[in-house]
Amino acid sequence: MDEARTASTPASTPAQTLAPAPFSGAPVSQAPLTRAQRVLAGAGGLFFAGLAGLGGYGSFASVQDVAEPWFGDQAWIVPAGVDLGILALVSVALLLEWLAMPMPALRWMAFAFTAATVWLNVSAAHGDATGMVMHAAMPVLFVTFIEAVRHAIRRRAGIAAGLVREGVPVARWLLAPFSTFRLWRRMVLWQITSYPRALDAEQRRRHALALLGDHYGRKWKSKAPADVVWMLRDGVMLDQALVRVTDLTAPEPPKPPEPQPVPVPAPALAPDKPARRKAPAKKAPRDQTPPDQTRRSQMPRSVATDTEARALGIIAAEPGITGAELGRRLDISARQGQRLLSRLARPAPAAAEPAPAPANEPAGETAATPAS
Repeated sequence: MDEARTASTPASTPAQTLAPAPFSGAPVSQAPLTRAQRVLAGAGGLFFAGLAGLGGYGSFASVQDVAEPWFGDQAWIVPAGVDLGILALVSVALLLEWLAMPMPALRWMAFAFTAATVWLNVSAAHGDATGMVMHAAMPVLFVTFIEAVRHAIRRRAGIAAGLVREGVPVARWLLAPFSTFRLWRRMVLWQITSYPRALDAEQRRRHALALLGDHYGRKWKSKAPADVVWMLRDGVMLDQALVRVTDLTAPEPPKPPEPQPVPVPAPALAPDKPARRKAPAKKAPRDQTPPDQTRRSQMPRSVATDTEARALGIIAAEPGITGAELGRRLDISARQGQRLLSRLARPAPAAAEPAPAPANEPAGETAATPAS
């Protein structure tokens, strides 16, 4: 199938965000050895020292006898040097394993020297099978003990550094071989060292696949984003892939209902009143002057403004006043005062005299005035 994911929920249900699984390769804190474990380790170390001492002592004479034709009196150097070299190589190899910096060359070199020692001891038996087994027993025990110590150190250092991969149970291989192979393959490819964490990632992956299938349908691979499909298929960046699945499959929040417009009642209109027609103004006859114009013509022109009214009052009180004095009292210039005095002192035009009567009419009827 595809890949693990910290999934979300289908679009039809509320979104449930799955927390991403912790990183499998993270260092794991190791509990210190208990007192009983330390006692057993110390006893094993003593037994190892005794085994190494006895093995070296037992093979010393045999190797010395084999090397004497070539080294003479210095033949003891060969067994001593070989045994010390084996111990030095084994010690450094175990130290590097403890520091998570294994160097296989040291280990294989120690095995080569051990095999050389066994060969020299077997040669000293001169073809006797019993002697060959007795000479080879102690070096084989020594190598076996060294391998056991190396395995313990490497396992503990690897677990502490998060580099030791746990195995998949055999029962799972039998019940679901194909899915178990894919699970194991992802553990190997992407350094997932913990089987429970790999199993949890597989569960989340299947949940994410179910969510994508529910959201996009059977052809979700062609509809989902390409990066999400890639992350699920190859098993990389699973935390980001699970967050993307949660965002993609989360249901959209319901939209709030749109507010309905409230109808505003139209203001009541007053009933239309029939427009009143204004009566046409009565036109005065052509030969008759309107009364207001008659009053204006009878009113002197000098009374048109307040200044002229004041000037008329001053002129009436002082008939011989000059234009300059009149302008001073009216707060105008002397020239304007003189003009105003000349205009107001001008006599009004006399009314038109009646036309003379015809000659054939009597004279008394022409000048007659109404008795009323």
